[in-house]
Amino acid sequence: MRSFKAFACAAAQACLPPRTGRTSRGVRLLGLAALFAVQCAHAASQDTWDFSIERAPLERVLMEIARVSGQPMSFPSGLAKDLFAGPVRGTMSAQQAAEQALKNSGLQLTTLTDNTLTIVDAPEAPRDIGTLPPAEVRARMGSDFAAFTTGSITHIETPITSVPHAVSTLTRELLTSQNAPTMADALALAGVSSMSLDPSAAPRYATRGFMTGQISVDGQPDKMAAVRPIEAVEDVSVIKGTLADIGGAPTAVGGINANLRAPTAAPQRTVAVEIGSHAERKAVVDLAGPIGSTDLSYRAVALQDTTANSDSGYAGRHKSYGLAALGWHDAATEVTVGLESVTSRQPMPPATFALNGAPVRLAMQSPLGNADDNVQSRASRAYYKVSRNLSDDWSLHSRGTYEALTEQSALWHTALVVNNMAPTSTLNFGDRSNNTSWAISNELTGSFAHGPFQHVLTFGWDEFQERQDMVFAATPFLIPQNPFAPVQLPPATFVPGIQVSQSVRQSVFRVRDQAAIGEHWELSGALYVNNYIAKLPLAQLQGSPWTPSLGVLYKLTPHTAWFADYSRGFRLNTSYFDPCQALLPERSRQLETGLRWADANRALTMQAALYRIDAHHVRLVDVAPAGYDTQIAHQSSEGLEVSMQGAVTKGLDTSLWVALSRVSGTLITGYLPQAPFLSGAVWTTYTMQAGPLKGAGAGIGITGQRGAPCYGDTPFRMPGFVRVDTSLFWHQKSWSVDLFARNLFNIRAYGNAQSGNFIPVQPGRTLTLRVTHNF
Repeated sequence: MRSFKAFACAAAQACLPPRTGRTSRGVRLLGLAALFAVQCAHAASQDTWDFSIERAPLERVLMEIARVSGQPMSFPSGLAKDLFAGPVRGTMSAQQAAEQALKNSGLQLTTLTDNTLTIVDAPEAPRDIGTLPPAEVRARMGSDFAAFTTGSITHIETPITSVPHAVSTLTRELLTSQNAPTMADALALAGVSSMSLDPSAAPRYATRGFMTGQISVDGQPDKMAAVRPIEAVEDVSVIKGTLADIGGAPTAVGGINANLRAPTAAPQRTVAVEIGSHAERKAVVDLAGPIGSTDLSYRAVALQDTTANSDSGYAGRHKSYGLAALGWHDAATEVTVGLESVTSRQPMPPATFALNGAPVRLAMQSPLGNADDNVQSRASRAYYKVSRNLSDDWSLHSRGTYEALTEQSALWHTALVVNNMAPTSTLNFGDRSNNTSWAISNELTGSFAHGPFQHVLTFGWDEFQERQDMVFAATPFLIPQNPFAPVQLPPATFVPGIQVSQSVRQSVFRVRDQAAIGEHWELSGALYVNNYIAKLPLAQLQGSPWTPSLGVLYKLTPHTAWFADYSRGFRLNTSYFDPCQALLPERSRQLETGLRWADANRALTMQAALYRIDAHHVRLVDVAPAGYDTQIAHQSSEGLEVSMQGAVTKGLDTSLWVALSRVSGTLITGYLPQAPFLSGAVWTTYTMQAGPLKGAGAGIGITGQRGAPCYGDTPFRMPGFVRVDTSLFWHQKSWSVDLFARNLFNIRAYGNAQSGNFIPVQPGRTLTLRVTHNF
């Protein structure tokens, strides 16, 4: 059989008349041009590509096929709206991949005269809607700040308009644009407040007035959140409800889930360098791509971050981080295995105490102990993720992780405030904790139709095991110190003393059903059973509580939905020891209703929610020493939250969160812990879209909250603040330059506190210059 090239050449030659001269040469040139076009079209249709595209909106899947293959693709905006496709995996041509994505969509693939692929309704004949330039094929859709689907609730990618409770997602682009130094700073845009309760303790996160010390990673409990750099995270979702299959049993306010950078089949190579205040030097390398021509892919992230000093006058920080992950997939299976490792040295954070009803203004560059006071951490984590498609509708998922974390502090603690008098001494106080844990989650997910109902089912089993060992200092060493005129103290030392241990095992069984009724109604229900045993130093707790959750959603329009949910929550309050008794588990219930809107052009989302949470046996962390926790018998929280994410207009992107809240509850001492009545955060950027400065722009962020009453030896009021952050940038295809200024006006702002003995002070003005190269 003759090859296609020989056949095309013969056909072109046969079309030429047997003449010579200028006309003959012109015709031959036309014939050669036609031959070239035919060859290119044939080659484009026959070339194969390695596709690994997860389930997502159909428009996004088609654009990813165009991006990977370079195949021009054009279709009317809105034709594929509200349709989902995928996963698309395997080695195939662009046309085959597109046809796979369009399966059961009611649409069909056709080819225009210029070899551009387009989609039309199945009964219709194709019509020429124009050619999409190659540059547009590779352009991102919508806004980089907005997320229109979420996979954090279940393994099935779900449109946010079908989620029956409030959810906020911080995309990778938003995290990069804001350049928040820590996860705690980034979470402010999702309505989460960080609380540093002790200089040697990891920050906790308050959502709707309730705290958690844990952030899940890839749906698994995680201990490294406080030391893992934000550059290793792909995105963060805050699910403000208990209808989420992350981290095991549901809690009063849902959960926080971060997704790590994962292996990708598309090559990606990024190197970023930062310099900044306090002689900061940071280097980040992020590499990903296929391994040869196999179905293997990889991801490698490395970071080195150091500073010479800190805001509080102590020595600087040091952090080293590495991630290596390997992925493999075929048409029905996807496997990821990875390792993480991090070492960290953090200085004493800036802090003060309260006197006469207000925080005391101390000199920032005058350490109250020794300049070398620090907290050192070392952690490692191994994990895997496996997904297997049993059929077009049913899948199996399994995730597992093993983690080891060691933290040790050696620093001087300011003595407690007594009788509204300033402390006159400091204590050489330290501790060391060793945490090991492992977790396995297995899920069966599927969908089926039953009459007018379209069901999405999840059956899950989670197993968590954790052991904690705490070593306290033998005998704290006391030295006089005047906090208003401090002197340099000798280096702090840690001498091991008493050791306590505890272990916790939890087996969580869960089932969820989300049913769509027609085009407007969606119902969801979930049931969790948590069988737990907590062996504490002074007691043993065990039980098998049942926690149900119910949700309803009504789509007013294809892009506007009203939702409401009722849920129960349960959380173990495991503390190393308490002076009197073990802490009882926290039990809660939440009522929530709200509205959510996503525009048809997939550029902007808005959300508003009203909520009320009632909880019993709420854990309240005292300042020092670690482990002496107490409880609030009953606490309630109610409020209104409003958020917006996406592109307001072309080039103008924003992320906004504002809340009105009220928290009530009484301690044994009679004090009433509160939360700021009004708080919010916004980050907005504008990027030039054309001209010689295309890609240049600026960003501005405002974070603020009203003052709130707090408790302590003498009740005091935490003052409110408004902090302004800015950036200037110039982004091009292969490089970008960003200049950031946090706390531009260098205001004195305080962090959230639970005691007048330790009040964090936010850093002053810091400048950072970042240069990034993509290759």
